[in-house]
Amino acid sequence: MTQRATVLLLSALAAAPAAAQIDISGSVALQSTYTFRGQAAGESNPAPQLTLNLDDASGWYVGGFASGMHIGDNYGYKLQGYAGYAQRLNSVQSWDAGCNQITYTQSHFNDFHECYAGISGERTSARLSYAPRYLGFRAKVVYGEISSFYPIDPRFNLIAHAGLLYNLSDGVWPGIPARARYDVKLGVAIPFGNWTVQLAREHSSDDGLRYHSYPVHPAKAWTMGASYAF
Repeated sequence: MTQRATVLLLSALAAAPAAAQIDISGSVALQSTYTFRGQAAGESNPAPQLTLNLDDASGWYVGGFASGMHIGDNYGYKLQGYAGYAQRLNSVQSWDAGCNQITYTQSHFNDFHECYAGISGERTSARLSYAPRYLGFRAKVVYGEISSFYPIDPRFNLIAHAGLLYNLSDGVWPGIPARARYDVKLGVAIPFGNWTVQLAREHSSDDGLRYHSYPVHPAKAWTMGASYAF
């Protein structure tokens, strides 16, 4: 978690009343490779991951995410801290909004922040994010995404994700399309108690741009992973 996210987390905990009801949850995972919005910024090696969430009964939440990854030939960690507010609309739908800060230990030049808002249902969620300096460049970017799952039976779920990254600025930068890039994922998730094993096929559009020290993730690739929720 970033220093900024850590300070925010500690401040939130200190300000919470003693009787506040805070739920702590998270997961540890190992993915065959780490992709972000349809692309990998380096070699496709196994990526260990950690997620931690703290949710207050009032609707406020803070959390963090960490993943091993390459940027070019340099291995390091992506650290993401986030905070926001969520409320229920009805018995099955809720909305949330917040901001996050993303930092890369091997390339702080690419650090950036963004804010988001979304809605979630029983099986489907949608979110829209905006970053004023995406990946540290002078690029204003929005990213819309929809994720869903469908239980075939209690031990077998179909999963799907679709996203569209849209560049609001003129110009191209490493990892940022001249105008738009889509990514989709379709797979299966099999739960075993607190464990989940996932296998998916990913596809993203290729704008044909190539940059030094920024390999383009294959347009089509299989990914798999295992996670443990606590």
